[in-house]
Amino acid sequence: MNKNALRGFAVSGLLVMGLTACGGAGTSTDAASAPASETAAPTPTPTPAKDFTLEELNTVLGQIKDKQGTRLSVTSSADLSGSMEQTKALMSQIDVQPAVCKDMAMGSMAQPMDGMKAAVGVSQDAASASVTTISLGAGLGDDAKTKVEASSDQLAQCSTMTMSGPTGASTLTVTDLAGKKPANAMVAYRMDTELPTGEKGSVIMAQTVKQNVVITTVGVGGGSEEAALANVNNLLDQAVELIK
Repeated sequence: MNKNALRGFAVSGLLVMGLTACGGAGTSTDAASAPASETAAPTPTPTPAKDFTLEELNTVLGQIKDKQGTRLSVTSSADLSGSMEQTKALMSQIDVQPAVCKDMAMGSMAQPMDGMKAAVGVSQDAASASVTTISLGAGLGDDAKTKVEASSDQLAQCSTMTMSGPTGASTLTVTDLAGKKPANAMVAYRMDTELPTGEKGSVIMAQTVKQNVVITTVGVGGGSEEAALANVNNLLDQAVELIK
């Protein structure tokens, strides 16, 4: 896959939105059968997660540095709105099989953007011909973790996909990197793509949730999978530390 195509895929992958489920409180049969004289301890009220503003997301990304010590180039969803709509229109012409894997194959382009606030940071290393990106997405409330977890469950089902469009069919192969993923990541995988022209390329993605902020890091290019993972890990760990 050529560099421009990979960069475009990386930016779309960056904005993948994860939503998490809230677990309901179970019913305790022990408490129901306890003697009347005993008073059950009050259930602590969970502290609501902070609703981060777009400005706060930009501030977090503005503090992150890549492995060369350089600050990221930061763009917000407000700046990306026009290009995102154009990309969505293009993606609507693409068919993915198995159909259940469309979200994973197409990244955030398959997802609704309503109510989503997102900021994107990009690091480019000319020496290694690599691009590493990170996105922070907020505004989705307590659902922020479910879809990240769902993508982890989908890895086996979507290990091989076909993506067909006006220019032909591409083959996508997904490899679970659970054994190599960053300590702070909920899910990490490598997606290898073979274009109709025979060109090939790889994208590495790691994702987690902190304070209902979806953190997605993507690595493209570079000398090796290990190097791309190190770059992804570096950005993700900094974001997890800074989001409080």
